[in-house]
Amino acid sequence: MFVAVEAESITRADVAGLVAGRLAAVRVPGMLSAARCQAITAALANAPMDRYDESRVFPVVAKFGPAINDHRSVGELREDYWDAARAAEKSWSTLGLSDSPRDLCLAAFRDAWPDVAPGRRQRREMHVGIVREINAGLQVHYDDAVREYAGRLLDGEVVAQLAFNIYVRVPPAGGETVLWRRRWQPDDESRRIPGGYGFQEAVVADTQSLTLRPMLGEGFLFDPRHYHTVRPASDGRRISIGCFVGLTDDGRLALWS
Repeated sequence: MFVAVEAESITRADVAGLVAGRLAAVRVPGMLSAARCQAITAALANAPMDRYDESRVFPVVAKFGPAINDHRSVGELREDYWDAARAAEKSWSTLGLSDSPRDLCLAAFRDAWPDVAPGRRQRREMHVGIVREINAGLQVHYDDAVREYAGRLLDGEVVAQLAFNIYVRVPPAGGETVLWRRRWQPDDESRRIPGGYGFQEAVVADTQSLTLRPMLGEGFLFDPRHYHTVRPASDGRRISIGCFVGLTDDGRLALWS
């Protein structure tokens, strides 16, 4: 029941399979053409890239657009998140591309779900779509907004969380995503990396896993509450556009970054 499947597009059954734990990941080859990927990466040369908080996220990860965890304090989302969201949306509008990260993420789910939209917090729309360049890899970690935020991150209760990426540039070797069939347990805290957001890989020792190499233009959907990582690219760049996807208690899909 921990398998990756390929599909022509994301379907309601795919989302349900991930939420129910029947699937580990859904891959949609060719969600974007090579020409569109090239146009996006060329435009990003003029984008104001920054980095995740380097005191917490290492190796370094470059990004364009806000990430909620860089604006979190004591389980709350700080007000500067909204300022960063407005700045990113304004900057993207100057790049001369027809599709924004928000457009690409929302479009991936519109045929699969009758009600999909940006999530709302205190009735304000969350930012959707972050560009990330992960060349040196990631720490082993999980993502779970229910655990990370006091009360609720969104106005609706998130009952399941997924992560979505579209790869717009991939390295010739390396850059694989590794998923483990294990979620956080209290004893895991003894293996947390000091100062970091992640864990020693020993936390997933002897756990079933999948290793999936990214493909250019591929859409990739998985449950980030499972431990996961990205292996270093041995050469070249690994750039994706993505967001989180929450199934809320009223049956909607709510997106945020």
